[in-house]
Amino acid sequence: MWMVLTVLAALMMGLLVFKLRVPGGMLVGAILGAAALNVATGQAFIYPQTRIVAQALTGAYIGCMMTREDVRHLPRLIRPYLMVLASLLVLNLTMAAVFYRVTDLDLLTCLFCAAPGGMSDTPLIAMDMGADSSVVAVMQFVRMIFGMGCLPSVIMLSDRLIEPEAARRMEAEAVQQHERKRAGSGPTLRAFLPTMCAAVAAAALGKWSGVPAGALSAALIVTAGLKLSGKCSGMPMWLRRLAQVISGCCIGSGITREQIIQMKQLALPAVVLCLGYMACCVGMGLVVHKVFHIQLREAMLTLSPAGATEMALIAVDLGVESADLVVLQICRLVGVMLIFPQIFHVIVSILS
Repeated sequence: MWMVLTVLAALMMGLLVFKLRVPGGMLVGAILGAAALNVATGQAFIYPQTRIVAQALTGAYIGCMMTREDVRHLPRLIRPYLMVLASLLVLNLTMAAVFYRVTDLDLLTCLFCAAPGGMSDTPLIAMDMGADSSVVAVMQFVRMIFGMGCLPSVIMLSDRLIEPEAARRMEAEAVQQHERKRAGSGPTLRAFLPTMCAAVAAAALGKWSGVPAGALSAALIVTAGLKLSGKCSGMPMWLRRLAQVISGCCIGSGITREQIIQMKQLALPAVVLCLGYMACCVGMGLVVHKVFHIQLREAMLTLSPAGATEMALIAVDLGVESADLVVLQICRLVGVMLIFPQIFHVIVSILS
């Protein structure tokens, strides 16, 4: 019963926020609906395994967009990726230094609080290395909510202010494409079902492998292979919306009253965290745009600290349908999970 209520709360709030034309509204609303139910009752529930389904659908949607031209362009993403990772590392270290000065937290905890990694993975790694995982979890929660709830609107506003002509053109093209999809018959579930089964199986294997973002990556690779071989139809739009609702249920049902209360004690670091990511996203996004000639909105999205799955779902709502963006987001997550903890260990060892 609580699972049904959780899905209903997420779906209703998702539809409401989507109708209000909030960027990424279906996902943001679903998170708010499930979180509100959990904070009020403590009973919001969704099977954790459904997260794999959401990642499989997201990976399948991205894979269906892949073309041979995209594959040929993959080598050109190496330099933007290195710049994005270096920018996030500098930001991470700067914010950790600020946290260390204004709070009583130890240095390792401060470093993990500012890390742009996964909300579930980062606290586990932090606990493994001896940091305060409960504080890290709260700060990662703030980063995730800000990255999905506020940053997309900041990106859209910044794009319209910095490059108004390009922004209007992109939004007009997105509207025209949406109208063409509505006018046409569109892909059907029956045609997409074999691809969806392959994506779900690949996502399960990717999750079992333990690789960061493994479920999304595996589903994307398998679907892209089917698409490039001509054996994949498109995904129905309602399935992508369903993936947003499922993701929102998984995230929102994990938000507790204790986390909300604990946020009061970390108000200043939370504000610094949000402002730092906002400045990095807009400022370095502009640099990436100028240096590598990537669309400004897409460049800012590559620096967003939200999860790869969530950013893939939100990006399309912002008019950015780019496989490059998702590849960069996945590589960003893998780099942060594998490289940043080693750097933190070295820094703490040197300064202790």
